[in-house]
Amino acid sequence: MKNFASDIQLDKIAKKANMSPIAFYRFFKARTRKTFSTLLNEIWVGNAFKLLIEDKMHISQLCYESGFNNLSNFNRQFKKIIGVKSTLRFR
Repeated sequence: MKNFASDIQLDKIAKKANMSPIAFYRFFKARTRKTFSTLLNEIWVGNAFKLLIEDKMHISQLCYESGFNNLSNFNRQFKKIIGVKSTLRFR
């Protein structure tokens, strides 16, 4: 998946699919049973988890490299998806 950590916006993806944002949102959710933002968060957290295990990167650095805009949202999504409050546990 190329450029997954860049600024990905639903309206831009919908335009590439020749759909309105609402139509794309409904189509996407019907096919994946997830919202577009939920899938993005899962991809970003998965990448962060991989970086956390493989690299000696600081938490805030891997947060931004994985596509999140701020550390608090990263921590919230990480806990929600991985199920662990502290990412330091994997070091």
